[in-house]
Amino acid sequence: MKQMHKKYFLITIFFLMLDILSKYLVFNNLNLYETKKIVSVLNLFHVHNYGVAFSILSNENLWNRFFLSILSIIIILIIFKKILKSNKRDKKLAYCLIIAGAMGNLIDRIYYGFVIDFIDIHIDNWHFATFNISDCSIFIGVVIYIKNTYKIIKKQ
Repeated sequence: MKQMHKKYFLITIFFLMLDILSKYLVFNNLNLYETKKIVSVLNLFHVHNYGVAFSILSNENLWNRFFLSILSIIIILIIFKKILKSNKRDKKLAYCLIIAGAMGNLIDRIYYGFVIDFIDIHIDNWHFATFNISDCSIFIGVVIYIKNTYKIIKKQ
């Protein structure tokens, strides 16, 4: 394995392990729908998401679980192929973060049948969608990808 690919592989594994560990701790230490206040704008709130972002496609049936798992696997494989072809560091980092997040949520979906969400950011009684480390990883990866793409477009 090339040294460069090894570095990105390790980044992916780090974020995947961070996600798995955080979900394990939440699943085993907080009851479903239990809230633990961390700071004034951040709670841990254990919920199960049967869908994708913002609970879209959240019916709790086997077909949905199978469809979302297959879709995740396809996306992971496509992005993995892009990592191997890309020669830009920012894009590789973005792809690795997206893959780590997709894999973390895929593992939940296959193992539990749902994704464990627990990060609850709020201001007073207004709560943003509850999410997890995988979702953060995907979001940061997409932001890096867009930023990198914008720089390329701007140069032209």
